[in-house]
Amino acid sequence: MDLYVFKYHEVTDKPNKSGFTNKGAYPYKHTKLQFKDDLEIIISKFYKSRTVDKIKKSKKENLILTFDDGGNSAMYIASELEKLNSRGHFFIVTSLINKNNFLTAKQIKELSNRGHLIGSHSHTHPTLFRDLSMEKKVFEWTKSKKILEDILDQKIITASIPGGDINDSTIESASRSGIKHLFTSEPGLKIWVKYGVNCYPAFCPKNTTSKKLIRKWINGRGLFKLKIIRDIKNFIKIVFKPIYKFNLFFFSTRTNKL
Repeated sequence: MDLYVFKYHEVTDKPNKSGFTNKGAYPYKHTKLQFKDDLEIIISKFYKSRTVDKIKKSKKENLILTFDDGGNSAMYIASELEKLNSRGHFFIVTSLINKNNFLTAKQIKELSNRGHLIGSHSHTHPTLFRDLSMEKKVFEWTKSKKILEDILDQKIITASIPGGDINDSTIESASRSGIKHLFTSEPGLKIWVKYGVNCYPAFCPKNTTSKKLIRKWINGRGLFKLKIIRDIKNFIKIVFKPIYKFNLFFFSTRTNKL
């Protein structure tokens, strides 16, 4: 079974009014028209997006749509998905619940009641999550899970890694925290399992990603190039880590008060 995961963030015509407002966030903010065009292409093949608990293993291909950060544009996104008989995964940074630009606890509960799946995107969204100690990773997951479980009165077993970068320690920390489904930014079509955690690859469209490329991705093409680019980026992050950390710090000033 091939699983196509498309990872988005904000969908809004006012990018400074939903989600993070640091420089690195803007390439992942889609206008409503851009998202509508993407959905039209994607749904034309898969007909609907499902949540992990509704995946049909008998199907040759399945579609999952995920949305990171928990910006308030999630309410608009959910309505657009529902028009297409689809549901999405919304991964929440729990330290930002009820904050400016982000979802309220009441809205998170409403999304869940409407059939969307709520998961953790950590508590504070450390950009270099992969480099945290095991203790800090487990804290980020467990703190976030507890907050969401108190809101929804149900177990939280899905999560998306801040920054998408993954290593064995990150997967192990998720396992220790009771997470069963972990979404990454690694390109691919096959789930893999480690430490009892189902790990999901993803396509990550930016607002500059062409419709031609989206069409390639829904047909499983272009993966080799994506993997090469991902490997190069990971190499740069490791070799030039001090410079990379400095750039993150320098450009990550948030205009919204958290």
